[in-house]
Amino acid sequence: MTPHFPPAWFAAGVVTPDSAADFARIAAGGPPRPARHWLWAAFRDWSEERAPLTEAQCRAAFALGAAEPDANLGTAIMCHVLYQRACPPDVRAQARASARDAVRRAADVILGARRA
Repeated sequence: MTPHFPPAWFAAGVVTPDSAADFARIAAGGPPRPARHWLWAAFRDWSEERAPLTEAQCRAAFALGAAEPDANLGTAIMCHVLYQRACPPDVRAQARASARDAVRRAADVILGARRA
């Protein structure tokens, strides 16, 4: 399956036209994979190239995860952001109030570890 990247991913800078074309080329040459495979690969590629993420990047990525229709992918993105050293307190507060159990648990673990 050729990956389709949502416009918000381009707006946040997670995907560029060039990187989207690269992922489409790689997808075309390999075995079929679900769209979330390519979205996660693109997100991790972006995150690893910029590590450590800035506060602004954490906010943007957390918002992408929260808006992601694929709940598993969105949760993975949100949790990944929470583990960033520069993840700002307002994002961690949003995570603690999240409707997603895994996101709340990750925030509690991280905040507990930071207090210790």
